[in-house]
Amino acid sequence: MLTAPAFVAGAAAYIAWPDEPHLLPVAASALAAAALAVFCRRIEGLRWPSMWLAAAAIGFLWAMLSTNLADAPRLTREGAGELTGVADWIEAGDKRPRLELKQAVFERRGRRVALKRARVRLAAGPRPEIGDRVKVRAVMRPPPDAVAPGAYDFARDAYFKGIGAVGFAIGPAEVTATTGRGGLSAVFGRMRTGIRDAVYRALPDRPETAGVIAALTVGDRSGVSADDNAALRASGLAHLLAISGLHLGMAAAWVYLGLRLLFALPHGLALRAPTHKIAAAIAILAALLYLGLSGAAPPAQRAFVMAAAGMIAVMTDRLRSGLWFVAWAAVLVTAYAPHVVVGPSFQLSFAAATAIVAAYEAASARRRTREAPVLAEYGPLRPILTYVGGIAGASLIATAATAPLALAHFQQAPALGVIANLAAMPAMAIVIMPAAILAGVAAPFGLAEWPLMAMAVGVEAVLAVAHWIAAWPIGVIRAPATPDWVVFCFLAGGVLTCVLRGWPRWAALLGPILAIVGIAAASPPDLLVSEGGRLAAVAADGKLYATSDRLGRFEREVWRRHVGAGDVETLAKTDPPWATCDDRGCVATIHGRVAALSFEADGLPADCRRADLVVVLNAGRIDKQMGCRQSLPVIDGGDLAVNGAHAIWLSADGPPRVETVRDRHGGRPWSSRRPGSGR
Repeated sequence: MLTAPAFVAGAAAYIAWPDEPHLLPVAASALAAAALAVFCRRIEGLRWPSMWLAAAAIGFLWAMLSTNLADAPRLTREGAGELTGVADWIEAGDKRPRLELKQAVFERRGRRVALKRARVRLAAGPRPEIGDRVKVRAVMRPPPDAVAPGAYDFARDAYFKGIGAVGFAIGPAEVTATTGRGGLSAVFGRMRTGIRDAVYRALPDRPETAGVIAALTVGDRSGVSADDNAALRASGLAHLLAISGLHLGMAAAWVYLGLRLLFALPHGLALRAPTHKIAAAIAILAALLYLGLSGAAPPAQRAFVMAAAGMIAVMTDRLRSGLWFVAWAAVLVTAYAPHVVVGPSFQLSFAAATAIVAAYEAASARRRTREAPVLAEYGPLRPILTYVGGIAGASLIATAATAPLALAHFQQAPALGVIANLAAMPAMAIVIMPAAILAGVAAPFGLAEWPLMAMAVGVEAVLAVAHWIAAWPIGVIRAPATPDWVVFCFLAGGVLTCVLRGWPRWAALLGPILAIVGIAAASPPDLLVSEGGRLAAVAADGKLYATSDRLGRFEREVWRRHVGAGDVETLAKTDPPWATCDDRGCVATIHGRVAALSFEADGLPADCRRADLVVVLNAGRIDKQMGCRQSLPVIDGGDLAVNGAHAIWLSADGPPRVETVRDRHGGRPWSSRRPGSGR
């Protein structure tokens, strides 16, 4: 059972490796580990450890080979020019939706860069359709790195998706060739946009509800309002918004059960054919269709593999352990896209699935030893109590399995997720998913409006629960960003706890305990500085104090979560007692140390005389004429350009501790600060 987690762990080790390893030693190590596993296959006590070692080495090598295969052209610097390509996906909305182009070419000053993919935010004007060839004037730049050390690394995800440039249009998009047939992705893209547009047409006076339905059906979350998104996240219902294993699993189950009921009608088919196997085969096809329409996110991939494996087990009369399905689903998802193993989507999805399946199998084993069924004394109320208890138990287990990961990745976790799921799941299981399936069946006949209306009622009930729970003062637990080892300890300990037996299982609990201690002991940075030096912020008093309320809206929100703050204030406007600001900059006293944030060059000499740390914003640089003493820690535009965003911890009894994006993320093929990138 540990062979599959070892393969996944090997891939994760490569993605998290601080510097790019050399291929030859990695390949030699994987070959040696495989040879060792073959040699030890008949030696008791060494067979399984050698196999786990080989699986981890092969996972590391496979992730490295996949990274090399994913390499695609990228821009090296920002600039304005003409972008052309074939529309592959476009978000909903009339206000600057994002358009993703394939076979893109960016031309600037006579130089052309061929890109596999590019993403551009459109201006006002006509909207292209999937498959159209598009030309647009735009400002494009390389995919940005993380906005703080340890934060979400968009450049890594863009690398594996083949996105070589992102930017915004400075003029209307022009369609130079009309929609063609395209490949399979274009077919699915047109189906997704068709379904999404049908949802908005069916609910013209309820756009926010339509936005949530579009997210549930085709994975387009651009129409979900910020308030609804925040409420769903705070209440622990965000997994209902993303197309995840829950939706795909429910869809496959409803198709299977519906077909079984249809085949059981009094026409004799169930007596002449193995209808349960036919229903299982059709359910696999339905799940595959839903996977393609949803955009194939990692949780949906995991759910498809598990649902397909379960249906194949029905078709072949070979049932296996649920943990076996989870483990090999993780292997297949990792083999398809190794980079997802370090992301929150993969980790939260598989952590919840593993914990729920392990708990269910343990409970099933105990039930087999009981003389009477559970809750038998409640008679006709037993099915209701079993259903409610199942939802509550699954929610409690999933919350316990994912809360530390949510704190590590998002710096917040729902405190009342069990209550929210208990209230919202009946609407999801009984109303939303059956209505979605009926809408899909009725859509070719033009009869999807009524199922979509029913779906809207269920969605609004879920949103009402989300806003109700999110309004509670104890609804959200916050914590600052944590080191990478916290996630490793929690996942490793969790997997071993589910797989091992006897005293080793109890010993494995040390991993989650250490992770929780690490989260509780995490210390947020005192100061954050953006990559270009446009923005800086101080974390103090449970808040984040930024140097500007106009610039860097995205950075401010990510930083707020990164330090575990509740609100964002503007430093100059708030004027806290430990800071003073003027037109030339701000000076803050933190832990007895003076940090100067300089906006203008003429204020630097004074800052150098009185400060223990100087940060030069707006791409400014320090030179010798400014009189800064040699021992003074200085971060200027040159440092920010080379090393990216900075996180700084100040101490009363020592020099500042500085961590940069280059320290945490650099040196890899997907980083703009990799060796030879010119940064």
